[in-house]
Amino acid sequence: MKKNHKTSNSFLKWAGGKGQLLKEIKSKYPKDLGQNINKYIEPFVGSGAVLFDILSSYDLDYIYISDINTDLINTYQDIKYNLKNLILHLKELSSKYLSLTEEEQKIYYYHKRERYNELKTKNLEETLEKSSLFIFLNRTCFNGLYRLNSKGLFNVPKGSYKNPKIFDEILLKEISKKLQKVKICSYDYTKCEPFIDSNTFIYFDPPYRPLNKTSSFISYTENIFDDEEQVSLANFFKKLDKKGAKMMLSNSDPKNINENDSFFDDLYKDYNIFRVHATRMINSKASSRGKITEILITNYNEFKEEKGMRNFDNWLKGFRESISTYHYYIDFEKVISNVEKLKIELNILNSLIGNKNIEHEFEIILKKYPETLKCIPLLLAVRSQEIYAQDEDGAFSYRFDTMNYSIEQYKIFMRKTGLFDLISNHLVNNLVDYALGVETGLDSNGRKNRGGHQMENLVESYIQKAGFIKGKSYFKEMKIKEIEKKFNIDLSKISNQGKTVKRFDFVVKTETMIYGIETNFYASSGSKLNETARSYKQITQESKEIEGFTFVWFTDGKGWNDARNNLRETFEILENIYNIKDMENGIIKEKFL
Repeated sequence: MKKNHKTSNSFLKWAGGKGQLLKEIKSKYPKDLGQNINKYIEPFVGSGAVLFDILSSYDLDYIYISDINTDLINTYQDIKYNLKNLILHLKELSSKYLSLTEEEQKIYYYHKRERYNELKTKNLEETLEKSSLFIFLNRTCFNGLYRLNSKGLFNVPKGSYKNPKIFDEILLKEISKKLQKVKICSYDYTKCEPFIDSNTFIYFDPPYRPLNKTSSFISYTENIFDDEEQVSLANFFKKLDKKGAKMMLSNSDPKNINENDSFFDDLYKDYNIFRVHATRMINSKASSRGKITEILITNYNEFKEEKGMRNFDNWLKGFRESISTYHYYIDFEKVISNVEKLKIELNILNSLIGNKNIEHEFEIILKKYPETLKCIPLLLAVRSQEIYAQDEDGAFSYRFDTMNYSIEQYKIFMRKTGLFDLISNHLVNNLVDYALGVETGLDSNGRKNRGGHQMENLVESYIQKAGFIKGKSYFKEMKIKEIEKKFNIDLSKISNQGKTVKRFDFVVKTETMIYGIETNFYASSGSKLNETARSYKQITQESKEIEGFTFVWFTDGKGWNDARNNLRETFEILENIYNIKDMENGIIKEKFL
């Protein structure tokens, strides 16, 4: 049975965690999952990204997880059976750590790492203290890695996180509820065989085969999962295939380094091999987290069509030619207001219409009502109160908010610009009506500027429609430093490519998440689009490492047709990228509430 729950996040950072690949993995779930397939088994559970998606999305009869990492499994067990006391331990660790200076935190971290290793060597496998330290170290160590040396001791150094969130109590409670129906074991992957039949879906996520000598973060235990182990797993995969089980396996793609390395292609030649894009996050430098491919292997070729699983080309087809609202064309309220401010002066000048002695009468008006000058620029469709003009008689810079030349010189201005002819020859019947027409034309020239804000205004209207209140639950144009200060969150990982200080168009705050939102609309093509897509791709990669923060991008416009390749790359890694049609279908309420 399919459920309509949101996917839970993992409570751990994990080298090789499947959060960023979840969209690709979901698209390869077997077609009958939740129907004829009513069992799920994950023998290398790790941080459980796929497990929690399955638990949130399907009501299955039997779920089994295991991992050879006993400390990881004991932590799952404590979350399931002893959460209240585990949270007390975590609160104590978090409170103490966050109260320390940076240097004191470093000392505290290594003290707790030593204590954790002491508990490991004493083989006290079920202590709450060890489970709480497991989570604490995971959240404070370098990039959330879990690595053991040959003696079985945790040896990852302290990370550089500023005030990290050690645990999320709400998330842990949600996970605890979901784990109540899960059988949790600390076994070798082969021990799951007795539970498997033709109604079972198995996801294998073993330690990845290293792409090179430096990518060695695969030691979750003191035992290395080498090529011999990979071959043994492939043989087990083939054995279970004969039982009729549906299976998926993920691993690194050696062809990223050596196109001739067909290790997995040969090992799983009888099955479907898919290469999907991923971004390695096992590096403290964002520049070293390049886009590569990883492999997904299945023994079936009928996949579940997930509701909401989007196809980029179909999504792009929904982009609009225009974003014009009813107020885009002419802002009549503004037009009328601008003319009203000059109505008295315009009516005074109305006395000159059809007057054959217009220059003399104009001089009398200026002597009696010098403020009448201020409406002259509008008659020439000029916003400024200063107009520059030159000819063979010289150059002049006329001011109309105050008289800076003689009346005679202003008469020359009126004559040479043709205004005297316009008025005296009865080419207009009423200068107020004429001014309304000029203001309307000037306002239409402002469409380009209005268009730049149309997407922003549209997104804001949907944010408000979803029930968010400006200044309380959503905010406009917030810089990163302002977000950090207001919500006590570290966003230093967002580099903005070394450019000016990053500012988000909107920030939405919910009970469990902070959403940084960017908006834009491109009706025509240009280099700006490729630059935007590349920039947001990097923000996507960087923000995935920030606990409690999600990057969201609303964009649209046919201009993207000429920059589709860069947009596609961002689409593939940014789950929260939406167009106008998505907003019309209620994505803001669905995503944020």
